[in-house]
Amino acid sequence: MGIEPKRETAQNLHRAQPWYGAYMAALFESDRAQIEERIRVAEQMIHRRERELFPSFNALGERRALNNALHALQALDGCLKS
Repeated sequence: MGIEPKRETAQNLHRAQPWYGAYMAALFESDRAQIEERIRVAEQMIHRRERELFPSFNALGERRALNNALHALQALDGCLKS
């Protein structure tokens, strides 16, 4: 009875996608001079991934994650501009 490695679930597979790394980098950027650029790059990568997934009816979990990430980035950008 050893400890089993954590299995990647279908809901978490998007975390291996490049857009997710860019998204997390934007969320946790502490340098205000860099944050707007990180947000812009992450948004571009998210939109690109949405276009890649468009013809497919699969990947509902990733589509939801993309949508949530985009909304979070927009909220973060709005907070920076107020």
